[in-house]
Amino acid sequence: MVEIKSYECFKQKFNNSDDFMTRDIKLGALSAKLAYIDCLIDASIIQEGVINSLSKIKKLPQKNILDHLLKNTLISINPTIKNEFGELEHDLLSGNCLIFLENELNVISIPAQGFSKRAISEPPTAAVLKGPREGFIEDLNTNISMLRRKLKTHEFVIKKLQIGERSKTDICVAYISSIADDCVVAEVMRRLSAIDIDGVLDSFYLQELLQEKNNNIFKQVGNSEKPDIIVSKLLEGRVAVLVDGSPIVLTVPFLLIEDLQSADDYYSHSGRATFLRIIRIFGMIIGVLLPGVYVATQIFHYRLLPINLLISLLDSVQNLAFPPLIEILFVLFIFEILNEASVRMPKHMGMAVSIIGALVLGDTAVQAGLISPPAILVVAISGITIYTIPDEMGTLPLIRLIFTIIGGISGYYGLLIGSIFLVCYVAGLQSYGTPYLAPYAPNIKLDKKDALTKNSLKSQITRPTSIPNKNRIRIRNSDSQEEGVGQ
Repeated sequence: MVEIKSYECFKQKFNNSDDFMTRDIKLGALSAKLAYIDCLIDASIIQEGVINSLSKIKKLPQKNILDHLLKNTLISINPTIKNEFGELEHDLLSGNCLIFLENELNVISIPAQGFSKRAISEPPTAAVLKGPREGFIEDLNTNISMLRRKLKTHEFVIKKLQIGERSKTDICVAYISSIADDCVVAEVMRRLSAIDIDGVLDSFYLQELLQEKNNNIFKQVGNSEKPDIIVSKLLEGRVAVLVDGSPIVLTVPFLLIEDLQSADDYYSHSGRATFLRIIRIFGMIIGVLLPGVYVATQIFHYRLLPINLLISLLDSVQNLAFPPLIEILFVLFIFEILNEASVRMPKHMGMAVSIIGALVLGDTAVQAGLISPPAILVVAISGITIYTIPDEMGTLPLIRLIFTIIGGISGYYGLLIGSIFLVCYVAGLQSYGTPYLAPYAPNIKLDKKDALTKNSLKSQITRPTSIPNKNRIRIRNSDSQEEGVGQ
């Protein structure tokens, strides 16, 4: 333990920083010094809660001065006594005010945070037509409070730790003790505790470190910006990881089927939700395979096309300068550039990018014989359908590129073999003991009530078997249980 023997010893650690502020105060005959970081505190708390309160002191007792200050003068602002340098440094850099008393080894630490934070609003990545519209922000305590408001139970547990040699980022592991599997909780805590890194600036810094396989292109950790989604996952037995400074909350274990589900599904009719999920999975398949099928058809299997469609296609591509594979790869490349430019450019320039990309560039390229209208149509349909599952945008474009090259080299046979290989590869993945393709591989009948199809809430009386948990029953209505058992 490193004791702070004097104020000067502590000040040396911050002597090069201009925002390290100090104040001298007299407590009767006793001298004291205040230390704080100017940009992290609320000046009104320092002035009214600390300085004004201490200035009113005329006389102090001969003994137990710290106890007197804590129990009488500063009791309303929740002070604490500390003497470890590491704790004091963390408090100071978290927005606390430190009070050093003459001839005292212990230091008073007072919460005085006053830095600004973003207001709670609907997250841009998870907009809903119905249901809660609040989303997480970059403040950890605010995010925890949003979860606490929805889980009013002592079984909701928060475990705090710090990660980052220099950032000292606060991390919270959240779970429901009576539901979450102890082995999963212990494994998450073990992996987080083993992380040795300079700084953690966002939750995605931890996502890769929490995964089973770091070289896998498929994500193995879920994420969301909505408290209602995170609470629903906690109620199924998952463990959540919150990071100070990030609005993204991570969850494990993770299933691929989660990305086919949307928050809107749980605030609309189950039939509508099932229909939309089927649309999403077909959109994913079309988005990944369509360019490869187009190239394979044009090079190897054009005889399978109806004669009228074949004639129309030949008329469109007969004067092209590039072979079909190069053409479609070129269009995919241009599409990705336009997509990246539209995201990075200022909003007021987005319309100009759309006009230049869609009208000027596209029309000119077609007229110059560089690309054909069918290629633009195929890539446009593929790009739109991939966005039906936005959470997989980091993976699906890469798979689409691979299947396009396979289709151009080996035709339908290569696409079929590639699809089988992809399914087998994904089926072999696991996330904290949970099969990645559950409940379809392996086949878990009860979990299919909320997978590709969504049954009524009344029939979902048990928690998913795919997710390790200690309490299977979540609906205790007798009629619901009889109906569930019958199914």
